[in-house]
Amino acid sequence: MRWIIGDIHGMFRPLDALIAQVERRDVDAHFIFVGDYVNRGPESPKVIDRLLKLSHATFLRGNHDDVFDLILHDTCYMCNDGAPTAQSAFGWFMQHGLAETLTSYGADWAELDHLWHHPNPRKLREQIEVVPPAHRQFIRDLKPVVEQDDIFVAHAFWDPDALDESPAIAQRLASSPRLRHQLLWGRYTGEQVTRKKKWKRTGYFGHTPVLNYAPTDDLKPIFGPQIVLLDTAAALLPQGRLSAVCADNSQVVQVERDGTVIEGT
Repeated sequence: MRWIIGDIHGMFRPLDALIAQVERRDVDAHFIFVGDYVNRGPESPKVIDRLLKLSHATFLRGNHDDVFDLILHDTCYMCNDGAPTAQSAFGWFMQHGLAETLTSYGADWAELDHLWHHPNPRKLREQIEVVPPAHRQFIRDLKPVVEQDDIFVAHAFWDPDALDESPAIAQRLASSPRLRHQLLWGRYTGEQVTRKKKWKRTGYFGHTPVLNYAPTDDLKPIFGPQIVLLDTAAALLPQGRLSAVCADNSQVVQVERDGTVIEGT
């Protein structure tokens, strides 16, 4: 069966426990990850190492991954004439967990902080050398969207009033920077989540924590008309969880930040 997993953000323990729990329930599990593997959490390298060992998985690109791609490679999925440079993206995302990512690879916090306040492209290239080639390639290869007969999966947003077929989403993204930006950075309103969409398929998304729509400590994926939202704040909150939803039967599996499987899911 197909299992969609929400934003990980460097949280290795819940990721490892969630994969193990799903595989105990479904020996033929295929995983689809909505992106945001790095930043905020403390163990981005271990997260990517664990994912690289999965042979039965598809990995999508999140906005944090796209910014990391820009910093590593001077290019990204969202890059166009108006895109930030690697140096400006570094300065911006030092405030959103990039420091935790680079120090988890072995970079020195004091040097990162100095570079943040005294930009230097050569020094930035030296700092990112701590990221190994296999991890760089993982980030470079991330896909924007998965489309199947009954579902599509992306990181952040697809307009509820836009068709999801004929032409396919991927085809439209190729020629539209605006749609690419929305796909990685957009956010739904509460009204958009709860109303009927023009889609023929069900869309699965991460990016926006579910508490934005249902302010509660009971962090569970949100199921709306033709939509499932999966970001249950694994790295944002002490009570955050990592969640997986089965696209074939709507079963939910959740794990707390310490790796404890939540009973009843």
